Amino acid sequence: MMEQGNLPTQRVNISTQKMLGGIGYILMLLSWMPRIGIFLSLVGFVLWLISMYQLSNILRKPSIFQKVLIGFILGIVGVVIALAFGLMTGVSLFASVRGETGAILGLGLGVVFAIVVAYATLVVSFYFYKEAYEILAQAIAHNLFKIGGLLLFIGAITIILFGLGALLMIVGNVVLAVAFFTTPNEVEVQGA
Repeated sequence: MMEQGNLPTQRVNISTQKMLGGIGYILMLLSWMPRIGIFLSLVGFVLWLISMYQLSNILRKPSIFQKVLIGFILGIVGVVIALAFGLMTGVSLFASVRGETGAILGLGLGVVFAIVVAYATLVVSFYFYKEAYEILAQAIAHNLFKIGGLLLFIGAITIILFGLGALLMIVGNVVLAVAFFTTPNEVEVQGA
């Protein structure tokens, strides 16, 4: 144990957590594969979530996992709301086929509202992920986490610009995978 300022520090091993996070990101990047892509992405997401939870505990930074959890919950809520409005839009489309004129207005408003809700919750969700990565980057002194989180957030904002955002998000995911794999196996934790 070393003294740094007035707070004692302790070296902790995070090799398992960094491997879980890195492998999780690689699996999430394979979501494009036919038939097994969604399964690989789901497994990768679970590995990443476990990694972030354990890092949050080991580094004594509960705000890391809290922000990840808030981002995840907001993402799920956004998808559910968008799907609900999408379903209502489908019902409205069915009604418009039957000749009801007011249903066409409902169809358009439903589509617009679903897109706006999905977009807004996506941006806010990735803002919380960015915040979590900033705390993680500071806690382990590895700036690639901060850069990757920022790329994900900018990608979420610009997703509506003809794929530019999707490209930024892919680059952000690659940067984060590299960040996990290049993190030192041992880091110092203050306040041990």
